[in-house]
Amino acid sequence: MLVTVNTTKHSGINIEHLASDFWATRPRRPRQGRMVAGVAAGIGRRYGIDPVIVRVALVVTTVWGGAGILFYLLGWLTLADENDEASAIESLAGRGRSSVSHGFTILLCVLCVPAFGALWSGEFGFFSGVLSVAALIGALVLLHRNRAGLGVAGAPTSTSGGSMTAPSYAPGAPVSAEWDPLGASPLLWELHDPNEPETTQVATTDQADATVATRPRRRNSAVGGVTMGIAVLTAAALIFTKAYNPWLTWPHILGIVAGVLAGGLVVGAFVRGGRGLIVPTVLVGVAAVALTNSPNGGGSGFGDLRATPTTTLDATYARSFGEVRLDLTSFKFDKEKPARTSVSVDAGDARVILPANVNVDVTCTADVGTVRCLTQRGDWRDVSLHVTENVPNAVGTVHLDVHAGAGDVEVDRG
Repeated sequence: MLVTVNTTKHSGINIEHLASDFWATRPRRPRQGRMVAGVAAGIGRRYGIDPVIVRVALVVTTVWGGAGILFYLLGWLTLADENDEASAIESLAGRGRSSVSHGFTILLCVLCVPAFGALWSGEFGFFSGVLSVAALIGALVLLHRNRAGLGVAGAPTSTSGGSMTAPSYAPGAPVSAEWDPLGASPLLWELHDPNEPETTQVATTDQADATVATRPRRRNSAVGGVTMGIAVLTAAALIFTKAYNPWLTWPHILGIVAGVLAGGLVVGAFVRGGRGLIVPTVLVGVAAVALTNSPNGGGSGFGDLRATPTTTLDATYARSFGEVRLDLTSFKFDKEKPARTSVSVDAGDARVILPANVNVDVTCTADVGTVRCLTQRGDWRDVSLHVTENVPNAVGTVHLDVHAGAGDVEVDRG
């Protein structure tokens, strides 16, 4: 009697096994090659990729979605330094020593709160944060699934808290791989500068000494120059279009240009070029963030905004994270010309106080939160209320759009 047994394995992803394996072989933050805390350098070294790719991914998801800065802070907390026994958060829980002090660890935990709030600061509100988180988690899952074998479970960079050093060895003698966290013999490390001249042994017909041929230095990649040219043309086109498109503020223009430069960095990481784009990308990104946080920069920014206009009404009052409070009780309305403005906050509360003697046409919306719009009220998700109120002996009319991505909206008369 024959029995057929199906030994086919499922190719699906075991999330529990993947997570436990990632934690067991999680990267360590190296001392050399780091720019801030070594999170990107550690991930690049752990999975055998250029850290520039990791840095670009974190910068892009910080600008578009806000997840990059949160993931970096979490990496700083959960990934141990190469010479430490435990990570900062493990040390805070009493599970080993870390070079990160407990006070600084608590500060990093506190910084995670506004970083989490920044997830809702994208142009598409709630969805931009979700997409940026999904992109980073998906990239990390695929990276670990394809390159998990490059890590060793529980392998520290050093065994005694000191620096990692290679043992001495004699030519032809076997070399132990225990000193190397990746289990690779130093004899197999044939890394060299691709631009360094290379010599090649060419055997002659009489098996005599080989002749030496020298390879010239590799030409510099054109990625940097091409990307800078595209960035300049993009900036010129956007500045020209700015007069016809009110959405194109300076933070948006700089953000788009930073995206072009970041794309050149990604391409350059694969063709070994474009490293000269790192500084321009960082500078343009910092300028975009600075203008976004500036009250006069055309962006929304962070923190509370309290406005009490009297003669001039701005087109919009907005914040990415914080509270916006607009008090119109002292504003001088014109009976012949209705006033118009909008109030918007991505994560936080939006409140408008109106005088009792003006006509009101207001639309109140919230992705997640509570809405109190004059005489109407709504709760939870995707709330949209429209209220029109006309009062006798009105001194003017105001048209309002009030929106909160994640928070409360309140419009009332003072």
